[in-house]
Amino acid sequence: MGNTGYKSFASLELYYTDDNSYAGTTKENLITDPDYIAPILDTAACVPSARFYNTVRTMDAPKNDCSGGYSGSVVTLTANAGQFVSSLSAANANSQADSWLAANVQAYANALGTCTLDSSITITSFIDGDLYFTIDGTEYSPSAFTVNTSTVSSTGPWSSSTAGVTSPRNVGVPTVTTWYRIQDAITPSIVSNVYQYVVSGGGSGGCFVEGTLITLPDGSQKAIEELHLDQLLLSAEIETLMDTNNVTELCKWSSDYLSESRIASPITKISQKTADKTMIINDGLLEATPTHLQLIQRDGFWRFIPLGDIMAGDNLYTIDNTIIPVTSVTVNQEERKIYPLTLNPFHTYFANGILTHNLKEEMESNP
Repeated sequence: MGNTGYKSFASLELYYTDDNSYAGTTKENLITDPDYIAPILDTAACVPSARFYNTVRTMDAPKNDCSGGYSGSVVTLTANAGQFVSSLSAANANSQADSWLAANVQAYANALGTCTLDSSITITSFIDGDLYFTIDGTEYSPSAFTVNTSTVSSTGPWSSSTAGVTSPRNVGVPTVTTWYRIQDAITPSIVSNVYQYVVSGGGSGGCFVEGTLITLPDGSQKAIEELHLDQLLLSAEIETLMDTNNVTELCKWSSDYLSESRIASPITKISQKTADKTMIINDGLLEATPTHLQLIQRDGFWRFIPLGDIMAGDNLYTIDNTIIPVTSVTVNQEERKIYPLTLNPFHTYFANGILTHNLKEEMESNP
């Protein structure tokens, strides 16, 4: 760096005060010395060099550490005006700023960005009569989604009796009445030309089976079939979560930490139904329909996913504030009694000691 216009002193000489004569002693001019003399501005003797500063510079980067099925938001890192200085040119100062931005913008985006559920999903195949989706290369069951058919681009629907596919085709999405071209697992040569559409919400309410123990505000437990309307349940208010019964909004939330406080929420709707398919987690720790939205931790992030998409290696959160791993996931095809319930205004509760979420019973309507 060139001259600043300030004159500094490397050493100090000792002089007598009575006749101003040299005492023959010299020492370094150290800032820790009580006799220290600071630099003085002397632009005549020390002509300052030209100094150039950067202008405001910015660089964008998307958060790139989200898990499969989630997209990262774009974050902007800013180098403020005057943050970098050069004795050569303003272009050089700007170049320093740009280098700093390039070296730091990705870490900044990963730290401050957010992850949201991808809205664009590819239909990959029929498997055992069910539609399956691929999101960023990972296959998911569709049972928690409804289809926004107004956004589908296709050359035309197939009927439910298309060759090679059992009729009727159960895709786990009861509100979808129009079929679109896809690749058929039974007849792989039948391939769609266009098959992208938008997830618009959740299917029918996810529900626990009879015998599931639900925790009350006093810490006691009651079987889900014994609960009644207006009964208070122990609930959890999760920090950073805008708790909602809107499945689309709920599935957008993710967080790299979990902080919650205990509250009480009343049951505003409860009914009894039957289900011919349930998911069993950890040999009976949880058993509910595949559409039930469950709080899990995956790849370091907490989020709500359909129980049908849970995998061994995911983590669950317990009433004792501990984290336990999912060790097994099995499908039960026997008919079971289930009990859809809705809470309000908070929607979380503890089933068999595991923090979970209610899901509104009615279907999301298509536009």
